[in-house]
Amino acid sequence: MTGTLRHIALGIAWLACALVLALGSAGLVAGLSQPPGSAGRAELTWAADQAIAPGLAAARSDLVALAADVDRLGLQGRAALAAILARDRGLVDSAIAEGAVLVASIEARSSTAGGRLASLPGAGAGMDGRFGADVVATYEGIGTALATTAGLDESWATLTSGSAAAMELVDLLQQHDVDAAAAARLGSRGAYAEALDRLAPAEAALDKAADLRDRLQNTSDVSVLDQWIARNRALDTALRRLYTALRDSKGTVTPAVRAAVAAEQVAQKDLPPDTRALVVIMSDLARGGLNQAVIAIEQTKGELAAALARLPASVP
Repeated sequence: MTGTLRHIALGIAWLACALVLALGSAGLVAGLSQPPGSAGRAELTWAADQAIAPGLAAARSDLVALAADVDRLGLQGRAALAAILARDRGLVDSAIAEGAVLVASIEARSSTAGGRLASLPGAGAGMDGRFGADVVATYEGIGTALATTAGLDESWATLTSGSAAAMELVDLLQQHDVDAAAAARLGSRGAYAEALDRLAPAEAALDKAADLRDRLQNTSDVSVLDQWIARNRALDTALRRLYTALRDSKGTVTPAVRAAVAAEQVAQKDLPPDTRALVVIMSDLARGGLNQAVIAIEQTKGELAAALARLPASVP
């Protein structure tokens, strides 16, 4: 009876040992079956992770500086729009110039960071098998963030050309008013020939504004601008007709002069009472291609910030 119990106890002990060995072997096999890039085999990627870490940290620093430049570019874009609405050429030129410097800096930083990524040891195809998960995520995240800056130069070029066109338009409309008013003063003093000469540059300025309007209509609402040009052109035509009639009649009131005076009075009544229409014109231009360019910059700013936020907190 004692021998039988001993045999049973030995059997149970043997089974227990076998079970422990089996579980240990299974754990060993499971551990060895983890791919090198997984958390379970961190020791296999440790050396590669350490080698690439300084380069990744530098590229990440480049990305932070890049994001700061994009943020400043957005500020300059909004400043340019505000200056256009205020018809302040000095502020427009300043914002555009500072933005151009920032665009050049962004392109340089993007190129530097992209080159740094491409030259990192072990970077490229098959990284998942050579590096830890955080390293791979950081590498890919930096690449994604850099890609968001593509097209910023085009957006700024659109804003630059649009701003120049808007300010040129303001100058033309204001110059027209100056020359037309000077012609009217000469006409009121009986200097009809001189008034006709002074009216010519006013008409030329309006013609240039009309040409500029044809270019702007592809990106902006030019309906108010159309009315401004049409009404001022009507007045110019009426003044030319009046001064020509008075010059030919040597100041004598003839039927032609009376008809010209009536047409000039109608044209005067149709003119805008003040410069508020210019504010509307500038606002229409800003809401067109110029506003879209600034929106594109702001979108890039948001995408870059989001890409930075998704990066792992640190790499080995």
